[in-house]
Amino acid sequence: MTDLKTLVRLKDAILFDMDGTLVNTEPLHAKAAVIVLAEMGVKVDLMACIDQFYGMTDHVVLKTVCPQLSDKEIDHAIEQKNYHLINLFKKLKDHEKEQYITPGLLPFLNHLKQENKMCAVVSASEDIIVHETMKCFGLDHFMKIQMGRNQTVLTKPHPDPYIEAMKRLNTNHERSIIFEDSPTGIKAGNASGAQVIRVTAFAHHGGAQTIEGQYIELVNFHTDY
Repeated sequence: MTDLKTLVRLKDAILFDMDGTLVNTEPLHAKAAVIVLAEMGVKVDLMACIDQFYGMTDHVVLKTVCPQLSDKEIDHAIEQKNYHLINLFKKLKDHEKEQYITPGLLPFLNHLKQENKMCAVVSASEDIIVHETMKCFGLDHFMKIQMGRNQTVLTKPHPDPYIEAMKRLNTNHERSIIFEDSPTGIKAGNASGAQVIRVTAFAHHGGAQTIEGQYIELVNFHTDY
């Protein structure tokens, strides 16, 4: 039996991945990307191969499914995808947003706030998408810092984003705990030296990627198991 309150009690910093961990926004990312690719004359069923690209950056995904595109075209596609994604966020009704939030998250974040824990979101999405996602789902006010992939030269699976987050929070790996869901994120978390918890509420199973490293596995953010 694992109790989240016990796991975080002696930690200063609680670091969260975003997509798939806090919110299940991957279907919205895929929908926005399909719109943009269709405008470019490229037809790809991203939902059919979503397991293959679980936790990867937009650039890696587009480079793989559309090898004919130049880096400049991919950068433009990502910019347009982000525009469409933000519009999808704006169209969501409050009752629709609930289905995307990992069960137990809001009570857990409120507990962390009461305990004066420093919380941060550390994502491989672009900075603007981190900002808009957190604002859309009402999670921004819980986070002391918000970091997208533009904040460090190397992104996940490299540990740099988590190491930089700890540095900005003036703490270290021994006083931090990381919540992740994807193989790339878990690899980054382990390489940072911090304890890692994998949240599987929206995790992909049976994909091509394997998960390496040590972690505690929980279904969601309900505090008692």
